[in-house]
Amino acid sequence: MSTRQTVVINGPDDRQRIATWARNVEPGTVVTFRKKSRSTEQNAKLHAMLGEVAKQVEWHGQFLDPDDWKDMFTASLRHARVVPGIDRGTYVPLGMHTSTLTIEEMSNLIELIYAFGAEHGVVFKDPKEPDQPDSGENSPSPPEAGDPAPMSPAEEVGDPPLTSSTLSDSEWLKTAARMLWAAAHVTGDTDSDLQLLNNQRLAVADLCPTDTPQATKDKAGSIYRQCKARVTQEIDRETLRKFVAGIAGMEEKELSDG
Repeated sequence: MSTRQTVVINGPDDRQRIATWARNVEPGTVVTFRKKSRSTEQNAKLHAMLGEVAKQVEWHGQFLDPDDWKDMFTASLRHARVVPGIDRGTYVPLGMHTSTLTIEEMSNLIELIYAFGAEHGVVFKDPKEPDQPDSGENSPSPPEAGDPAPMSPAEEVGDPPLTSSTLSDSEWLKTAARMLWAAAHVTGDTDSDLQLLNNQRLAVADLCPTDTPQATKDKAGSIYRQCKARVTQEIDRETLRKFVAGIAGMEEKELSDG
């Protein structure tokens, strides 16, 4: 066996292989277990988002490069320590590398950039989207609060209801945004409010098309977590509205006040 081996644990056979290696390696061998690193799709998404932020946000009188923004967001995600640099008057944040981020950490970093973008008016475009965003004029009317899901024109004339097979991934994301927004209530009974939101999350998951890209699922996950932050009164309703609309590619007016 070579001096370095890597295996991804997907089942019993992989675990058995690791156990066999452990029995046969020389004393003093170092073994490290870690979660799977960020995906290629997440990496592409991250760099696209950093590019949008770099183009659209002027930071304290200057426009930063995407790599500078990556350092900024990573420092915020990891609550990095800052120490004086070797050169006088310079400061260096520690622990900035993103190459070892797990898939979960990468999702959190992307969510952080979405939240920052919502606060600073950044328009994020997916590679498949045209240069001009949809005006929302042809979007379905927003549902009343408490409705299980918005109705499509097909439903109104008696055709089958929305299912995972009748929605595109972009339609599903907008449907998810409306459903989760409608369930982000603050009634004074936090446990009940969280239960309502979680039930809506499960309904959203049931509608998800099987071929939905991971990037779109990540957006829906971000919407859910921010709606949960609203239910626990960590953010206000208008901040949430702006965030949800921005991620889903909708107009804010499409989210009902009901």
